Amino acid sequence: MLLTNDPMDAKSALATAGLPEPALHLCRDDIPDKAKRGNKAWLEAVADRLGLRMNQLILIGTSQFDWYTGIHAGVVHIHARWASRLGAKITSLMSDEPADVIELLEYFLLHEPSWAFHLDDEDRALAIRSMLPFNARFPRGGGRTFTIKDIFTYENTIKVGDQDARDVLMLHLLCAAYLDGALPGQSFFCVYPSSTPAKGNPQLAGFLDRAKNMTGSSYKEDLLERVAQAPDTSLERYKRSVGQSTGRDISIAAQARTVRVNPAYKKKIAGKTVIVFDDFTTEGKSVEWARTLLSEAGAARVIALTIGKYPSRHTVYRLRPGVTIDPFTTGR
Repeated sequence: MLLTNDPMDAKSALATAGLPEPALHLCRDDIPDKAKRGNKAWLEAVADRLGLRMNQLILIGTSQFDWYTGIHAGVVHIHARWASRLGAKITSLMSDEPADVIELLEYFLLHEPSWAFHLDDEDRALAIRSMLPFNARFPRGGGRTFTIKDIFTYENTIKVGDQDARDVLMLHLLCAAYLDGALPGQSFFCVYPSSTPAKGNPQLAGFLDRAKNMTGSSYKEDLLERVAQAPDTSLERYKRSVGQSTGRDISIAAQARTVRVNPAYKKKIAGKTVIVFDDFTTEGKSVEWARTLLSEAGAARVIALTIGKYPSRHTVYRLRPGVTIDPFTTGR
C-alpha cells in the first residue's frame, strides 16, 4: 500500500522507480474528515479497505508524522533510513535498507503465532501468552545446542550468527504477541521483579528498553517492586525435586509479602494496559499476583508474556469476596 498527502498517479510513479503497483493507494482526500498525517484514521482506513485487522499492518515511513500515525494506531512502525535520515529524534524500529524489512517480515512477521500456553480471561481482563516449553532446544553451530534456560536462567551469552540469542527470542515473542493482538500500542511494559530486591531482570530489561518502540509503548522498569528478599522459586522447586527442600514458602503469599506496585505510579496506571514480561511461568503465581496488584491499582487490562512455560497447570487466584488490598504496600 502507499500513503501520500496529495493525489498522484501512484502506479506510474512506482513504475518509474522500478517498484510494483501498490495494492492500495490512499491520499488525504480518502481519509475520513481529511484527517492530517499522524492520525490513526489513516491506518484504520487502510485496514478497512483491505479487510485486515490493525495488527496485520506494518507501517514503513520516512517522516516524523508517519511515526505518529503508527503510534496512535498501535501499528508497528519502521523508519526507512535509506530514504530519510530525519533531523528529529524518534524512537522507532530503524531499517538501513529494504532488505532489512524483508528479513524482519520473513523471520518474524509472516508466520501465524503459536503458543506453548495461552489464556484469555475476559472476566478478569487478563491474557497470558507463553511462547515455548521450558526445555525447548535450539542449534547454535558446531553441532552444539542451547536451551532457553541457558540464556534466561543461567544468564549465558549465546550468539545466533551475529545476533544475541536472547534478543532473537524476545523479538519472536513480541512479534508473535503483536500478530495475536496481545501487544496493543501505548501500553506500559514492565518486568516481574526477580527474587532479590533492586536486582531486576537484566536479561529482559535491556531488550525491552529498546523494544518498547515497536508500538509506541513505555518501559517502566520500576513499576513492580520487590521490597524484600523472597525465595528463588525455580531453585526451591529443583531442591524439592531432588529431596533437598529448605521448606521455604513459595506460595503466592510469598509474592504478596514482597512485591508491590511502586507508589510513584499511583495516578498513572488507571485505564492503562500493562504488559508484564517474565522469563518463565510455572503455576502462574507471579502472573496472578501481578494481575491482582495492577488491577487493584486501576489497570484496564493486564497481559503477561513469557518466553517459557513449565508443565505444571496454571492456577487461577482470586481475592475472596469483599477483600480488597492496597497494591502500593505489601502484606508483610
